[in-house]
Amino acid sequence: MKTNNLLTVLLLLSVLFLSQIGCNKNDDSNNNEKYFTLGVILPMDLEDGTLSENSLRTAIDEINNAGGVGDGYEIRLDVKSSEGSDRQISAALAANNIIDESENLIGFVSSFSSSTLGINEIVIPELYPVIAGSATDGSLSNVSPYFQRLCSPNSFEANVLTQQAAEYGISSIAIAFEKGDPYSEDLATAFAESYESEIPAIVEFSQGDPNLESKINELLESNPEGIFISMLNPDVYSEFFTALNNMNNNNLLEQTSFLLSDGFAGNEFFTLPIDYLLGDINGHPRNFGATPSADTSSTEYKYFREDLLLKYNHDVGPFNAQFYDLGYIYALAIQKSFQDVGMITIAAFRELVANNIRPVSDAISGDEIVKPSQGWESMKASAQTFNIDYIGASGNCNIDSQGNTVTPYEVFRVVKQDGVYSFETIKIIP
Repeated sequence: MKTNNLLTVLLLLSVLFLSQIGCNKNDDSNNNEKYFTLGVILPMDLEDGTLSENSLRTAIDEINNAGGVGDGYEIRLDVKSSEGSDRQISAALAANNIIDESENLIGFVSSFSSSTLGINEIVIPELYPVIAGSATDGSLSNVSPYFQRLCSPNSFEANVLTQQAAEYGISSIAIAFEKGDPYSEDLATAFAESYESEIPAIVEFSQGDPNLESKINELLESNPEGIFISMLNPDVYSEFFTALNNMNNNNLLEQTSFLLSDGFAGNEFFTLPIDYLLGDINGHPRNFGATPSADTSSTEYKYFREDLLLKYNHDVGPFNAQFYDLGYIYALAIQKSFQDVGMITIAAFRELVANNIRPVSDAISGDEIVKPSQGWESMKASAQTFNIDYIGASGNCNIDSQGNTVTPYEVFRVVKQDGVYSFETIKIIP
């Protein structure tokens, strides 16, 4: 593990060196076209990446189609993937490429904790702002005034899960986590710190592990009443759940509850043999998990959902509302910066945008509330005249002084009806 960590450090240092000698095309463009660029780095090898991009583009299209920002400036997206064996390294390389190739680059959008850590290493020293839609690693709190996220740290999800386990009377829980993934490792640690009852085993798993069966035996050796599974990458968790299914032929797990992290709140999970997770045990669901969830009855959520369905013919997935909202937050921050000084050098203007991100999303008494459902032209006019407070599809979007946003959470369960898996809401925690 030390060798792997050393390799990661050396690769990151190489990327940092390349970023210093890059051509930085974006600093002062001679192009007469009026536009700004957002660098967007998402896991495009997964369904989550496509859904997040579509959600962000829904907001950007609404803004551009209504006149854009400032005096007719369009917002463009330079989208790259974080796919690879090490998402942190892949995202850092992608960020460096975007800086080299993009003109009028104003900031970055990120997703997973692993990729966000890599992006931050490259772009924050260069004073680019970053807004993450789904990076929950605890180490990302208060890292820089240039970084913020529209989600809560993992400790919040861990508390939701441990409280639900206590409510169901589960008195011992073993932990299985994905080795090498920052989100999975941090959430497992946060869960262990939050859970007040017995944790008989904490076992790490990785893709292609030759000791998979023995590790699962270690996980189950003390007959825990529940297993908390903190994983993110399908290549890892598909092997884990398939191996559990193979071991369950003798009903070994019939008295076991399964606690799921929000990394499973996507359709890839439903391709696996997971029937043994279904049903009830001791009067409560055999499986349950937690994920950030917007108020689906709110006007802003419905407005977003309707436009997303119209444009891309898919429903709202986990964290999708956050990516929609961060598009609007960037646009409002750009608009406020125009109101402050007008257009100057791109580097100086980018600094103003970075400074305006949190104020346009923070609730201060007397601020003018702006929402997507009122239309971009109205929002833009308010930004030009008043101090504003953005409220969006994911909620109030109030970014705190540490760069975090507290969001409602949904406690869910996996069910199967007529041969089709789906998620069912158990309750919403405001």
